[in-house]
Amino acid sequence: MAQQSYETFDQVKNRLDEIVEAVGSDDLPLDDALSLYEEAVGLGLRASELLEADIEERDAAEAEASLTAEGAEGAEGANAPAAEAASDTASTHNAESPAENEPEADTAAAPMPA
Repeated sequence: MAQQSYETFDQVKNRLDEIVEAVGSDDLPLDDALSLYEEAVGLGLRASELLEADIEERDAAEAEASLTAEGAEGAEGANAPAAEAASDTASTHNAESPAENEPEADTAAAPMPA
C-alpha cells in the first residue's frame, strides 16, 4: 500500500491487521514481506504517537477541570468564613445590650462624701 497519513488509532490498527493477514500468506515474496514489515514498524511508531497525544490531551483536560473545580471551591470557601464571622458578630451584638458591656459600679464599697 502507498504511504498514507493515518490520523486515528483505528486506521493504524486496521492497516496493521491487513499486514498481518498478508504476511501470513505462504505465497508472499520475501521482498514484499520485508516492505510490509518496514511499513508495520512505521505504523507502530505512528500508533505510539497517537496514543501519547491522546494521553497528553486527556491529562491537560483533567488538569484544567481540576483547576476549575478548585477555583470554584476556593471562591465558595472564601465567602463562607466571612459570612460565618459576620453571623457570629451579629449574634454576639444582639445577645448583649450596651449596659451589659459596661462594668458594674461597686457602690457599696465606695465611701460617701461628707
